[in-house]
Amino acid sequence: MTTALIIIFVVLAMLSPLTWLRPSKRETRTSLVRKAVIADGMRVDLKAAPLSDAPKGIVGYRRPWPTERDVTPFILVHDEWASDALREAVPGYRWREESRLAEDSDFAAALEHLTRALPEDALMLESSLSGLTLWWGESLALEDCEAWRREFEALHALLIAKAPIAHRRRPLVGTEPRMPGG
Repeated sequence: MTTALIIIFVVLAMLSPLTWLRPSKRETRTSLVRKAVIADGMRVDLKAAPLSDAPKGIVGYRRPWPTERDVTPFILVHDEWASDALREAVPGYRWREESRLAEDSDFAAALEHLTRALPEDALMLESSLSGLTLWWGESLALEDCEAWRREFEALHALLIAKAPIAHRRRPLVGTEPRMPGG
C-alpha cells in the first residue's frame, strides 16, 4: 500500500509542472481576439502606449492606411487619463492632439459612434502615419468585439475618404517593373 502511494505521489509530482504550461483563460481569450484581427488585416502593437503614465497591459490594435493617402493625425484620450485642460472631443474623451477634421459633422458622428462602442478599458484612439490605432486592455472576448470593430472600420474608411491623395514617389532607378521580353 505504501509503495502504491509513493508511486502515485511521484507521478503527480512529475505531472504538476505541466499544468503551469497550460495558457490561462485570459491568455486563451486574448489570443483568439488577436488571431481574428490579424486575419482581418489589422496589426497588434505590443509596445508601450504613447502615454507616459499608461497602465501596464495596454495593447494597440492598428489598421494601416493605404500608402497613397495623407490621413489627418490625432490623439483622443479617455477622460480618466486626460488632463482637464484638454478640450472635450466627444463624451468621455478629450483631444490630446486635435484632428483637423474636428469640426466635420460626419467625422464627429463616426467618432461618437465608435467611442460609445469601445470597451471600458479603452485608453486612447490614435491616428498616425502608420494607421488608426486603438490602445486598450483587451478585456473583451472575440464575440464581444464586433460592435467596436465595426465602428472602428467605419471611422477608418471615413478618414481615408476624407484624406487627400498624397504625391506618389517615383521608384528608385532599377526597381521599375520590367516588361516580359524587353
